[in-house]
Amino acid sequence: MLFLAILLVPVLTGNFTLTVFGLIFGIFAMGYNISLGETGMLTFGHAAFFGLGAYGCGLFLAHVDYPAGLGLIGIPIGVLVAVVAGLLIGALSLRRRGTYLALITLAFGEMIYFIVFQWESLTGGDDGLYGMSTPGIGIPGVYVFEFDQMFDGLVTSNMLLFVFVFLVFVASLYAMRRLKHSNLGHIFNAIRENEDRASFLGYDVYRYRLIAFVVSAGFSGLAGALYPIFLSFVGLDTLSWLLSGEVNFFVLLGGIGTFVGPLVGSVSYYFITDYISAVTDHWELFVGLIFIGLVLYLPEGIVGTARDYLAKHTHYSTVSVPSRSHAGRPDTDGSDVGDTAPGVED
Repeated sequence: MLFLAILLVPVLTGNFTLTVFGLIFGIFAMGYNISLGETGMLTFGHAAFFGLGAYGCGLFLAHVDYPAGLGLIGIPIGVLVAVVAGLLIGALSLRRRGTYLALITLAFGEMIYFIVFQWESLTGGDDGLYGMSTPGIGIPGVYVFEFDQMFDGLVTSNMLLFVFVFLVFVASLYAMRRLKHSNLGHIFNAIRENEDRASFLGYDVYRYRLIAFVVSAGFSGLAGALYPIFLSFVGLDTLSWLLSGEVNFFVLLGGIGTFVGPLVGSVSYYFITDYISAVTDHWELFVGLIFIGLVLYLPEGIVGTARDYLAKHTHYSTVSVPSRSHAGRPDTDGSDVGDTAPGVED
């Protein structure tokens, strides 16, 4: 149903470009949710990994004379750059918790932003990185598929790029779902709920927090690597602390800890801002009001609220994380809700 809904959105709205943006930033938000929602690590510098993925792929496309059909090698290059950065930043940051962790990652993000801004000869500085073309897919010398218009313009390049990004999104969704329901995913949940108890069970909390952080950085870098392929441009805004704030908003809007919540939040955000900005130049005011309303009336986000409603009013049930409004509070039988993750025993 989720895949069908995503495929119907551009058909019903006629806006393939906005849907591609929603999918790219949906991968970014779901990747960040591994850090925040699954493991409980709040950061304010996650845009660094998105931007490094974008610049890693963009620099390959702009400066490397690659054979026709092999331009998509830039995607794993972008992911690798983000993963290495995640490993280095995580190793230095994750001995801190809470606000300290958030501020340290913000500082690292601003450092990377400054380096990219100053290194004009390589990155283009404030002008951004351009001069790249959308790569084709295929085997050099045999057949190369280009993202051009087909059938006299009936199928546009944006439609074809939407299909490509959608397939990458499906593969990412599958990988993240497998991770969430694996033993590793349960350990992440246990650390989020109670680090001390996870440590008593024999888990190296720092090690698993670092693994979650690096995996989160990798998916963020994957989303960033899709950015220049779609736009043929990379700007400094991909590294901005504002984008780090936006991805937190995506996760809150959709629902922290829910699997598809970050995707719903990102797609909803871009469609809401697109339609509001078409009506008024003061669209930021309305987005702020939506955020305030979310915090006051939908603390579990769109998906979290829908999940709780279905669980309360129907026979629907799901194995999911405890709601944030009840996590850690005593249940009716006196036990603590949320001390352990599913699959982790005392």
